[in-house]
Amino acid sequence: MNASEQIVQALEQHGVEYVFGIPGEENLPFMEALRTSKVKFVLTRHEQAAGFMAAAYGKLTGIPGVCMSTLGAGATNLTTPLAHALLGGAPMIAITGQKPIRDNMQGRYQILNVTGMMKPITKWSHTIESGSSVPSVMQESFRLSREHRQGPIHLELPLDVSEDPTTHPLLPMQEPDATVASAETVAKAAEIVRGAKRPVLLIGTHTNRTDVSIALRNLVAATGIPFVSTMLGKGVVDERSPQYMGTATRPGMDYVGGVLGSADVIVAAGHDVMESPPFIMQPDQNRTVIHVNYVGAVADTIYFPQHQVTGDIAANVQALTNEIGGEARAVAKPHADLAQKFSESVSRHGSDTGFPLKPQFIAAQIREHLGPDDIVTLDNGIHKMWLTRNYPTYEPLTNLGDGTLGSMGMSLPYAITASLLNPSRNVVAVIGDGGFMMSSQELETAVRLGINLTVVVFNDGTLGMIKAKQMRDELVPYGVDFNNPDLVKLADSYGATGHRPLTALDFGSMLANATSAGGVHLIDAPIDFGENIRLMQEMAMVGMANMQATAD
Repeated sequence: MNASEQIVQALEQHGVEYVFGIPGEENLPFMEALRTSKVKFVLTRHEQAAGFMAAAYGKLTGIPGVCMSTLGAGATNLTTPLAHALLGGAPMIAITGQKPIRDNMQGRYQILNVTGMMKPITKWSHTIESGSSVPSVMQESFRLSREHRQGPIHLELPLDVSEDPTTHPLLPMQEPDATVASAETVAKAAEIVRGAKRPVLLIGTHTNRTDVSIALRNLVAATGIPFVSTMLGKGVVDERSPQYMGTATRPGMDYVGGVLGSADVIVAAGHDVMESPPFIMQPDQNRTVIHVNYVGAVADTIYFPQHQVTGDIAANVQALTNEIGGEARAVAKPHADLAQKFSESVSRHGSDTGFPLKPQFIAAQIREHLGPDDIVTLDNGIHKMWLTRNYPTYEPLTNLGDGTLGSMGMSLPYAITASLLNPSRNVVAVIGDGGFMMSSQELETAVRLGINLTVVVFNDGTLGMIKAKQMRDELVPYGVDFNNPDLVKLADSYGATGHRPLTALDFGSMLANATSAGGVHLIDAPIDFGENIRLMQEMAMVGMANMQATAD
């Protein structure tokens, strides 16, 4: 057995099903080892997409997703998804090739210090220097990637090392330790919650897994505590619940900002300061924040919780539920009033059949045509605001976006992985026209894989979020408009099926047909850009009212 074969054996041992990437000549022994293994190789059309697919795999399964590339430009193309995985807490392993370290006959051609380059954007970046080190390197890679805070690992595999014979067997798998908070710590948290008049549960990114979802649903049911989610915490608790107050998109903004701003106790479950901040703490505020997470809070000027309950979130939340006891309380009237206003805002234009299409209408239609377990992936742009704010989510890991790095071009690769792992579910990638053109080549990957996938492109011929902010700030829109190709023809040329609605009613029927027919479909959706401006204005006005209410 050589080093490449043993690395692949380690992937099999840890339950890895796919490796995503683009090979080069330095990867040939590794590719040969993959060819005869149970692990499937997915050839992508760009290494960045391979990295996003691996990050999605880690998020959805809890097993580190694996991607690979050659050296040089192949490796540099992985930097964005590795940074995405680092900030977003996605377990992931990237394996890059390298020239032989003993007898390189090509001088400095393509040579970069890739290991050094990857160190700031990974939990560990390491060059495998001998076949005998593979067992320890692979055990450490999987341990560090899965250990909280989860994140990416980079391994460099030189060509000559990849063919080294190995004599040491793989080491046994190690499960991450699951510590729990002390009884005294949980009792103190329960005491704070019981004494609160307007407590709120904030659901953040690190709760988005099944066991934590069950525990938090129990907490809400037993205590009646109202909850809001961050963009990355959607669906952890069913948002059809009467305790749902909305999704936070900007600190202090929107009706949800008012709920958080008027809370006297916030239980921040799974919140990470790497997320877009849902609220901003001030030293003189009369408010207590309880941090419930796998690890302690990172000290930050806007987030410095007064009490922390660290360790296994599911176990600690269940202990907190038991400790609080008593009967479920009613939602405080100020919070109930704000939640009602949020609901009315979300419903506005949800059935408006005007054309070009209202973003609210698209969000409502996608929700209507998808089941509770179906999956939506979101790119970055103004459409993400609409599909987090206006799209109620019912189950964990069914609304997938990037609320940490803010990567454009990630929605389609995420959707491909989601469809591979969940072939019986509908998967819809929602993406702006700007982000789509950064990843459109992966339509060919999706078609080649034979998966079922629907892509909805918000087509307004501009970088919508930036243009809306320019106009909000009374600036002249500049450097944001562009021309798109015929997206229907583009989809058809890749072997997908393209659609372009001419009326609002067309969109609903096209979405229904696409999700039921199977295969890869793209819906080119013309968007009423003016609704973006109106949303920003509404959120800003509500934000100002929230600030005034807090000051009073």
